[in-house]
Amino acid sequence: MLKWRILAIAGVLFGIGGISWGHAQQQSFPGFYELRIYKAQPGKRDALAARFANRTAAIYARYGITNVGYFIPQQSDPELGIDAADTFIYIRAYPSKDERDRRLKAARSDPEFDQVVLQQERDPNARLIVKAHNIDMTPSGEFAAISVVP
Repeated sequence: MLKWRILAIAGVLFGIGGISWGHAQQQSFPGFYELRIYKAQPGKRDALAARFANRTAAIYARYGITNVGYFIPQQSDPELGIDAADTFIYIRAYPSKDERDRRLKAARSDPEFDQVVLQQERDPNARLIVKAHNIDMTPSGEFAAISVVP
């Protein structure tokens, strides 16, 4: 009988420890997201993706902009205006829309951002982007995989 009590107590303690560990592993997610969809110059999508991977993402990170993910579509969707050959998509996250505005302004005033992005996009022979679309988003409802934790 004593053996079963000890095992039961040990099981409860392991369970409590596991729950505590699980809570400690939960991430706190920002409350404001930005979906960016770029139409690249013909044949330049991969160069645009490389610029983000090699330079732009690090500049954003320096200013507290969370780079959630970068994506290359696997199929085209003409109804949405997405051509897999020239579309590049990414998501950034911020604590709020006001913080987004503040942090982007700071990142865009960075001399490296000017050198890496703005100067290239001003040059008609070197530019990578035809058009950029921006959609502001927040997690919605109990079914969202991302929940905002204050």
